[in-house]
Amino acid sequence: MTSLRPSSKSKLFFKIIFATCLVASIAACGGGSSSSTAAPIDNVDTGGDTGGDTGGDTGGDTGGDTGGDTGDEPKGAPERFNATAADADAAGAYSISGPIDFKYAPVIATKDINDADGTSTSTFADPIDVLGVIHYPLVTADMPAPLDGFPVILFQHGRHSTCSTTGDANGDESSGTDCEANGLVAIRSDKGYDYIAETLAANGYVVISIDVNDINAQDSGSNDQGITARAELILHHLDILRDINDNAASAYAQDSNGLDLSSLYGNIDMSRVGLMGHSRGGNGVAKAITYNQDPRFRSSSQFDQPHEIKAVFSLAPTDFDSELPLNTAWVTLSPYCDGDVSTLHGVYMYDNIRYNAEDVSQPQFMVTSMGANHNYYNDFWFNDDATLNGFDPYCTEASPVSGRYSRADQKRHGEFLIASFLRLFVGGEGQYAGYWGGVERAPTSACPEGSDTCDERLHMSFHQSQENLIVVDTTLTDASLSTNEFGLANTLSGFNFTGWCAPNGGSLNDILGFNTDSCPSPSTISKAPQIFGNYLGSAASINYALPAGGLDASGADFLTLRMGVSVTPENAFGQDFTLTLTDINGVSVSLLASDFTDALYFPPGLTVSARDTGAKTVINMVPFRLDAQLLFDSDLDLSKLTNINLAFDQRIAGTIQITDVLFQKVPY
Repeated sequence: MTSLRPSSKSKLFFKIIFATCLVASIAACGGGSSSSTAAPIDNVDTGGDTGGDTGGDTGGDTGGDTGGDTGDEPKGAPERFNATAADADAAGAYSISGPIDFKYAPVIATKDINDADGTSTSTFADPIDVLGVIHYPLVTADMPAPLDGFPVILFQHGRHSTCSTTGDANGDESSGTDCEANGLVAIRSDKGYDYIAETLAANGYVVISIDVNDINAQDSGSNDQGITARAELILHHLDILRDINDNAASAYAQDSNGLDLSSLYGNIDMSRVGLMGHSRGGNGVAKAITYNQDPRFRSSSQFDQPHEIKAVFSLAPTDFDSELPLNTAWVTLSPYCDGDVSTLHGVYMYDNIRYNAEDVSQPQFMVTSMGANHNYYNDFWFNDDATLNGFDPYCTEASPVSGRYSRADQKRHGEFLIASFLRLFVGGEGQYAGYWGGVERAPTSACPEGSDTCDERLHMSFHQSQENLIVVDTTLTDASLSTNEFGLANTLSGFNFTGWCAPNGGSLNDILGFNTDSCPSPSTISKAPQIFGNYLGSAASINYALPAGGLDASGADFLTLRMGVSVTPENAFGQDFTLTLTDINGVSVSLLASDFTDALYFPPGLTVSARDTGAKTVINMVPFRLDAQLLFDSDLDLSKLTNINLAFDQRIAGTIQITDVLFQKVPY
């Protein structure tokens, strides 16, 4: 590791630490975004229409070519959003069946795997029931199926208790593979997403949510925590649906209890399949991508063939074996107040896949939801997991300064994110492209009741496919302290200290200081190597030299970078900075980061450790739109850029962590 970090900080830096300690402790309780806490320095040209005007004035205002304009003159985009995304909870045109329980013969599933190649070495003692709940559109003369049939969405819940004395919030919970035999009621975790499935079915999707209670009851002895079994069960259910669709005489057209699904024959589009998994289910759907694509894990029979899985949503997932959901549109949703998977494993998946040489064709996304916990996305997971790690002023629901969602409010954004992502990347519904392309904000229906917008709560990062990227700096090695991907100079100047770090997902070694490559924030939730810097005053900057003949970024939609705000007192007011782009003719244009993001917040909550619910540094994306009005009105030549400069001139002090400096084109 190369680092310019001194063994002792300057006396002046310690004065700043002391002066901001009280403020930082207050900010840790209340949270808040960087752009609303301190005004930009007066001598920075922010374009005249930024600051508070960019966060709450969209909705009916759809940007440069609507409203009161005549449309005669082309205009650039507003700093951040053109418009508000379409709702995803609106009733569709189809009447639906369901929820209907289904059940088929149980299967044998993998218990342990060979760590070297992932192949099965043993199976669970008890077979795994094949059951769950299905919703599907009803076909009538007035509402026929599409010519290609209805796309398929499969949900898989996570690891939760399987049995209850009552089956509701008042029951005592336990686990076993046969609840009824012990006088108990099965917990219907598979029905916990009915509120999403019903709307999807009414909009033309076949939706099954599968029960994995038999895996949950046995996975404590599994060397991969039952994740392989989960992937096997997902693919088996898809095999059943394909057989029902393809074969008029399918043995699966009637289930074990006589349920008749023959009306689905010829009406399912198995070329468009999407998956959503929650918790260990989020791990399972990622593993299913690998198992589906690798011929070693699919037999040669006609029944057991690969499926066309177009998109996968990992909701608050675990990541026990560094899954790589390659070449599939994939997103992880990380609840900031997750008390179960408190180190936000989905972030690890996102970080691990970004520059994988085999991942070439599809985008990946990461959404951080401020104030969300692990359980409230499922209607049958009754307890508040955010309390598992003790009191936290931000993440404890009863705290007077809590930032938490209610269960109902959390489900609002859960439904929007899950449904809109799958409807875009599986169903091809372009009305959601604006949100997932970063130019439209979440609709009011996704925000807490009574709030028109929730920009400060939902922070999205994306990494487009290789052909849609120009990579400026990956920070994968400490060479990024001096050199970028073009072999040209990165210049970090004006900092008290700088360095490179390779976090280990908030590991105990990071927290205790045993990792020599640990990041400044003791609660860094990431596996992405990063550069960092600490500054005092307004002279600190990072300069990226681009090719002398000019870099052609004219086909890109964004210049993005990911930045984390360290959980250290000098960041009490959050962070902000000025981006300046310069072209071959010497023309420069400056943009203010807070006009494009709310993600530069001081991490709210108590700084205990990354393994507790509370303050944590997440490396979120800062997206600068290259069609912004300031750029549009300038003479800057985006086809011949020679320099990128990040000036930390908006706060009196700070410690920042940076990775993934990219030009990105959004192709959808």
